[in-house]
Amino acid sequence: MKESVVVGASLLLAILTAGTVGLLTDSYATAFAGTPVGFAVYLVVGIGLPQYLLSRDGDSATRLGLAALSVVAGVLVVLASVALPSASPTAEWGAGFVLLFLVVVGNVLGATVRAFRDGYRTSG
Repeated sequence: MKESVVVGASLLLAILTAGTVGLLTDSYATAFAGTPVGFAVYLVVGIGLPQYLLSRDGDSATRLGLAALSVVAGVLVVLASVALPSASPTAEWGAGFVLLFLVVVGNVLGATVRAFRDGYRTSG
């Protein structure tokens, strides 16, 4: 599998999934990871899914661990939002999008650097 295609497709799928959940729950902040559910969608679909798929392709324990960590974090975010007395899985919270943007951009930049490095090593 081509790493950049998997990461890009997963990011698009995460955006579509978060947007759909936002439409279904009438919480448009979900599309921007402004709710616990939206944040969990981006963690699971935007980060966990591509890392899992790429770990299967290259037998990487690090990628598999990152995939498991992001899925567990997504589940914990939703569980914490349900467990807190005044919280809701669709209640808006502010800093989610900025943090998530940094994580997703870091993931894409890391994939680009790895692809460049692998191409450079094979040409030399």
